Amino acid sequence: MRGAVIGSLGIGVISGAMGVWPLFFAYLPFTVHLALSTLLGAALTTMLERQCKRPLSPLSVVVTAAILTVVIFSVVPLYLFFHRSIWPAELLFSLAEL
Repeated sequence: MRGAVIGSLGIGVISGAMGVWPLFFAYLPFTVHLALSTLLGAALTTMLERQCKRPLSPLSVVVTAAILTVVIFSVVPLYLFFHRSIWPAELLFSLAEL
């Protein structure tokens, strides 16, 4: 879980550097998506760790969870943007059709 939290903090630093950090306060689904990305990154890391034949080092577990959290947080909105037939994408990106 430590790596997923580090990934979330990394997303916070990146969004702060880009100047989009107020979106986490103004648009609640971003915050919920970040929390769900953190939990999913931690769960996938645990699953991958159990599938490995050799035990992973603690540093590799933390790095894997951080990378998975960032990837999940950034890839899911892109998927929804390019596949607008899915209902969450239609709700989020319906303003583009106006």
